[in-house]
Amino acid sequence: MIEMRKCILMCFLLVTFLTACGKEHSFESETLYFYSGEMLSLVDQRENEYSKDKGILYTLTLTDFRPKEPVFQKFIESYQSVTGKEGHISFTERTKIYARSQTTNTKTSIPVSDLYQVLKPTGSGDYPKIEIWVTPYKKGESDVEAVEVVLLQ
Repeated sequence: MIEMRKCILMCFLLVTFLTACGKEHSFESETLYFYSGEMLSLVDQRENEYSKDKGILYTLTLTDFRPKEPVFQKFIESYQSVTGKEGHISFTERTKIYARSQTTNTKTSIPVSDLYQVLKPTGSGDYPKIEIWVTPYKKGESDVEAVEVVLLQ
């Protein structure tokens, strides 16, 4: 009788273990949006209280960045009273930054400091060109998160 109880207990534990291991984990897909533009300014936000709370490390202002997709509605509304076409994206922990060589078409990971080095003074024109993959930022409803930034050299 004791052996039977041990066997039932072991079977129960085994079934519980297998059930826990076999549970499907939900996967939330994410849509990324591609844009290209020119960099106007880059601001370190690591000491800003709002940005700290939201996990925003830097903001990059682009010369012509006004996404039209409905998922960016809060971002679009935040710029309705602003003249001009400038817009900004937010860098977070998951933002990856690269430089792409035009001659070899290779992409190399670079630090954010490399973006500071190529910035031109506002009003000078001929701003550095970039390509970006962005998505609405879940932690800030009117923010756009940069997932990948590629500096074109």
